Formats: sequence, C-alpha cells, structure tokens
Amino acid sequence: MKKHLPLAILILLAISLFSCHVGTSGTWINGNITPDIKNQIDQLNKTLYSNIQKKDKAGLKQLLSSALIEKSTKLIDSLSDLGSPALSNTGYEIIDEYYTKNTTTNVPNTLISSLSNRSGYIVNYLALNEEMYASLLKSTNSVNSIMILVVYGKYGSDWKINIIQLGAYALAGYTAPDYYEAAQKLYNSGDIIDAADMIITAAQIGNPGGHFFKYKTEGEMKNFYSKVVKEANSVYKFPITVGAIKTKPVIFGINPQFIGEKGKEGIYPIINYKTDIQLTDTAALRIENNALQKDIASIFKGIVENNNHILYQAFDQLPKAGKPMHRYGFVQKIK
Repeated sequence: MKKHLPLAILILLAISLFSCHVGTSGTWINGNITPDIKNQIDQLNKTLYSNIQKKDKAGLKQLLSSALIEKSTKLIDSLSDLGSPALSNTGYEIIDEYYTKNTTTNVPNTLISSLSNRSGYIVNYLALNEEMYASLLKSTNSVNSIMILVVYGKYGSDWKINIIQLGAYALAGYTAPDYYEAAQKLYNSGDIIDAADMIITAAQIGNPGGHFFKYKTEGEMKNFYSKVVKEANSVYKFPITVGAIKTKPVIFGINPQFIGEKGKEGIYPIINYKTDIQLTDTAALRIENNALQKDIASIFKGIVENNNHILYQAFDQLPKAGKPMHRYGFVQKIK
C-alpha cells in the first residue's frame, strides 16, 4: 500500500502591521458583490492559480503589490517551490469572497463567514487600501485540499495582492471542524485512542489561513485537544508490553496516519511497536503481527470497530534521540 503523509504547507506572507486609523467599512459577500468587481477578481484568481502551478515567477510578481514584494523577499520562490507541487493537476473552487469599502486606509477589517457555528470562521487583516477584496479558494480534484487565502487591495484602477496564504485545508475531504466533531463522538462513546487520533488530525489542519484565519470553534478545539491527549496518556501508559503474545512486543506509540491510495483514502491509526525479532525474518514478524492483530481490540477500546484499516510498524528498538531506527510495516484490513 502506498502511503502519503499529509502535506503541511504554511507560507506566512503578509505585510507588517501599520498604525491603525479610526474608520468604518461596508462589506459585501459572495453573490451580493457587484458583478463587474467580482469578474475582475475572478480573472486575477485564475491567473494567480495558473502562475503558481506553472512556477511563472515573472507572472506572479506582476500580481503582487510593491509593499508585499518589499516585505517578503522570498515570497515568489516560496509560492513556486511549495505551492506548485501541492496544486499540480488540480483545479479550484471558491469557498467565500468578500468585498470591503473603507473610509480610510490602515484600518482592521474583520470578515465573519455565513457558515454554521461548527464550520464557521473569522478572517482578520489590516486594510492598506480603501477598497479590499478577500478570496478564500480551495483546490479540487485531489484527495487533500489546499486553501489559498488571498487579499487584494485596489491601487488606482488596479487590484494587487497584499496578503497571500497557502495552507492544508482538508484531508480526505474533511476539514478541521469535521475531525473535531468526529473526535467528540468517539470520546463520548469512550473510544479515547480514536478520539485522540481525530483531534490530532484536526490540529494538523486547523490553521489553513495562518494567523489571518481562525475557525469559530478554535478555542474549543484547542481545549478539547489538551483534554483528550492528556486523558489518553493517562489511560494508556506507554510503553505497553503485550504479555499475551509469546514474543512480548512493546507498543510505544500510536498516531494518525493519512492513506491516499484510491478507494482507501482516510485517516487510520498506526501502531508503533518494538520487536525482538530480526527485521529480516519477515515470516516470524508476520506471525507475531498476526497475534497482535488478534489481540489489539483488547488493548485499545473501539479501535477495531471504528476503523477500516489499522497500520502497524515493527521497530528493532525503542526510539532514542539521534539514533536511526529500522522498521517493517503491516496492514490489518478490517472491513
């Protein structure tokens, strides 16, 4: 089975804050935005996305405001080197868009989504222009989704990018609030290990827009994360020696693993354990792992009922800082 690690992209690209001025603003959202303005931004977004995919650095530079270029000297290289592989062979769709008119410049703009409380979010940024436009885009046609948060300012008759942020938005089609909800259900049913895996996954994709973006439930998710991880460590005292198996493998950790193989996409637990069997003796390793698979439900409550697959990694030693470790993997297909 081919394994893919979650793509972790976080490019913090922004202009440093200036002193704020008192001012008022009006904001129009999605279908309420004037079609002429929306069409202008639509064309710019298409060009931006295409230029990132093609690593067109000259084209990217033309889209950026001079202030952003001055403040982020490595911006274009970051967009090309990190963004292009993530967005290769993908398209995009709009999550939400906001057009804001300010009475002056250098004032804070706060954008509040119309989504439900569970999946809703807030965007905050400093408006360097009287007219601002924020687009939240997500990549499509791939197992995972990347968010592009791009904020334009109007300079004369031209729109230029003041802020752009790329970040992991969804894994296997689900966002951080989705994994948070799944974690709550698992926790309430007493399945603490799977709950921990889900809230850890939520944390991994909890800030797709960097410090400009936060989910409305961000505080709740952080508190729940601390609670569940602490409780899991209290219930399960690692390392765990599996005395019921003759070779006594020692489980020293369990964490969520993303699998991107078509038809098997999802987040699954991966169980890491030390074995005394030589890793070259694959037949003996298989016998030991088969015994561990049969016993795993008695070790971790709910893990078999809640997952289609469980992954295992047999190591030749317990982890030690700076010391290389060798491993051999297994997959348990449950449903």
